Amino acid sequence: MAYHSASDLTKMMLEYLKDNGNDVWRNNNLAVRGRSFIGRKGVPDIIGYSKKYGTFVACEVKAIGDKISSEQLMFLNELAYAGGIAMLCKQIRDERIILNIFKDGDTKDFELKDGKII
Repeated sequence: MAYHSASDLTKMMLEYLKDNGNDVWRNNNLAVRGRSFIGRKGVPDIIGYSKKYGTFVACEVKAIGDKISSEQLMFLNELAYAGGIAMLCKQIRDERIILNIFKDGDTKDFELKDGKII
C-alpha cells in the first residue's frame, strides 16, 4: 500500500506504536487565525509514553517532500539525550518508509512495510 499523506503515515505510526506497548496520541499543534501561537514549537505529531517503562515517546511524521524543521529536530535530539524515545517516520517514495530512532546524538534507521519493521 502506498501512503499518500502525512495523515495516513500518522495513522500507521499510531497503530505501530500502540501495537508495541505504547499509549500514544496525535498531538495537534496548529496555529489558529487571530491568535498568537501559544504552544511549544517543534513538538512532534505523535506523543505518549511506554506502558512498560513510563518513558516519554515522540514521533515526527513527514510525507514525501516534507522537511523537518530545526525546532522539530532539536526536540527529537533533546528527548533522546534525556532518555526518551524519539523517532522520525518519513516516506522516501511510494512504498519506502524509513523510521529513524534517535539515541545519544545518532540515529538508527529501519525500513517499515505494512506497518512493520523489515
